[in-house]
Amino acid sequence: MAAFRVLIVESDANEAAELRHLIHSWKYTAATGDRLPTHVEVAPDIAVALETYEEFLPNLVIFGPLAVAQVASGDIRQLRQSGGIEPVPILFVQDLSSSSQAPAKPPTDCDDILTKPYSPALVQLKLASIRRFCEFSRSLMAQRDRLRRHHADFLQEQANAREIFGNLGNESCLDVTPAIRYHLSPRAVLNGDLLAATYTPDGKLVLMLGDFAGHGLAAAVGAVPLTSIFYSMMPRGFSMSRVLREMNRKLHGILPRQMFCCLVMLELDPRRNHLRVLNAGMPSPCLKRTTGELHLLESRHLPFGVLPSDQVDTSIVNVRVLPGDRLYLWSDGIHEARNSKGEHFGECRLMALLRADGNSAQAFDQILMAVNAHAAEQHDDLSLVELDLTDDSLKKSGCPAADQAGDRRGGRVGNWSMRLQVAQEELREADPLPHLLGVLAQMPGAARFQEDLAIALGELFRNALEHGVLGLDSSIKNTDDGFVRYYDLLAERRSGLQDGWVSISLSCSEGKQGGTLVLVVEDSGSGFPEVREPTGVYAGRGLNLLHTVCDEVNYLPGSSRVEAVIRWGAAEQDHDTAEAHRNAIQNTPLPV
Repeated sequence: MAAFRVLIVESDANEAAELRHLIHSWKYTAATGDRLPTHVEVAPDIAVALETYEEFLPNLVIFGPLAVAQVASGDIRQLRQSGGIEPVPILFVQDLSSSSQAPAKPPTDCDDILTKPYSPALVQLKLASIRRFCEFSRSLMAQRDRLRRHHADFLQEQANAREIFGNLGNESCLDVTPAIRYHLSPRAVLNGDLLAATYTPDGKLVLMLGDFAGHGLAAAVGAVPLTSIFYSMMPRGFSMSRVLREMNRKLHGILPRQMFCCLVMLELDPRRNHLRVLNAGMPSPCLKRTTGELHLLESRHLPFGVLPSDQVDTSIVNVRVLPGDRLYLWSDGIHEARNSKGEHFGECRLMALLRADGNSAQAFDQILMAVNAHAAEQHDDLSLVELDLTDDSLKKSGCPAADQAGDRRGGRVGNWSMRLQVAQEELREADPLPHLLGVLAQMPGAARFQEDLAIALGELFRNALEHGVLGLDSSIKNTDDGFVRYYDLLAERRSGLQDGWVSISLSCSEGKQGGTLVLVVEDSGSGFPEVREPTGVYAGRGLNLLHTVCDEVNYLPGSSRVEAVIRWGAAEQDHDTAEAHRNAIQNTPLPV
């Protein structure tokens, strides 16, 4: 058991001996019931006391009557400094029986006073109190040391984790082109915002900006499965919607219920000047035209990890890219930055900076400077991305150039046809589209129509199943809980389906001037109504989506048959030119 060490400073040997006797006669009992020893050391003056201090390391210093009269305030400060950060009490002895005793030292020089003649009971009471104080102080110092070690270990772990997370982005193409500018500023050591970018095998740029709920280690851990899926599937040619569905499935399975990930993903085809964007709970990306016109691409999908299944394809917006277009993306740390008065930076200030006349290339720097000038402190992870959509450096080297017959590339497609009918057994559980698209992908020259066919086929099949066979109404989605209600009904009706079918027919013909692919989807439902009036913001979105990828879409009221036509060659080139402005943005943008 540690001894209690007392340093007595007194030149009078008799006074020192009397103090020593008082201290040795005191028996301190700890809370455990053990009697603890006391060691005493005597120094004749302050100089010897300073020399003895570092070796003896006292728990208590007592100045006798003569030493109190001789010591200076500077000596007391020097003595305290020798003790470091651990406080050591200092007691002064005052002899009340001597009329020649010097005036008492100021209270700031000592911590307490012992009076003479001594009262053994009072002395023992003060010594016991001081010893308990010393034990408490020693316990605090031990806890401080443990916290320091734990904090150092924690910082090292975070540094290792940050390096690991950084290595996950080694496949990123963010720094290979000046067309992409980005700024990531984590609130903690680890970032809850995620930015990743890569190229697909056919030269499309895919960029993802995510924001996990919260920040720090828990939020950053969610980036591991997201980046793993992104960098393993995208470079291998999986479609954007397939990758997004896999991300949502994985996050829903591993994230705690209170966590989710807001996400925006874009796919840019720099050869066709075509942009596809999915916004799932992120602040609306802003598309800035060279004319200064701004379009906000608002969120059309729930954050990832909230629901086990989703309809990703219907939430993807298709945009025609025009020369000089720039796209800006940011996390909510930008517009939620607060000043000393608690005022948010806000979306209005952002729009004002983007709308301002002048060089568009300066908007990125102006936004960062304005946010930093506004924010008193950083309350959240902060991310900003600028993408020059028509910069030539975005075109991946090594990819085949567009052929002379039009924007779609590939060899001869040929003349062929196929038909597939899916009955109720398969409709209850299976999804035939991945298998069908996998077969079509093996066809010669499939790259000419593969992407547009996947979008059109996915939209028409879901329309036939949900609205035709199952009889669901899109207007259900218009209420606050409409999305959840809609997909609950979808799962319920699909699992209980007893009768119904969906038929898919494909026919392709190609000549010297180009080719045509005709897709026909028909179902067992009652067909389209005679009069179709908009029933909410989600009505007609599927038709708009089809018009962005198909040259013709034909259907008749009362019939469940829909015919979509995709052309390539001279006819397609003329059609794309005529439709460039009409299909500039698939869905009506949010007014700015």
